[in-house]
Amino acid sequence: MDKFEVTRNGNSNEFSVVLSQGGDSIRCMITVGDGSDQEKRRAALCKAKALAKALDTAIEDS
Repeated sequence: MDKFEVTRNGNSNEFSVVLSQGGDSIRCMITVGDGSDQEKRRAALCKAKALAKALDTAIEDS
């Protein structure tokens, strides 16, 4: 992994999560519920992790 980046979209509840390796990237947009900034970031990371696992499973099953 060359790059892992989590960026909040302004003061919203949306986060962009990017994972890059070489010239390839996966980017997902995550929406979280209310809470402190730290809670929102943690929730975004948890949701991104769940999506990554689901993507891995979908690829293995195809």
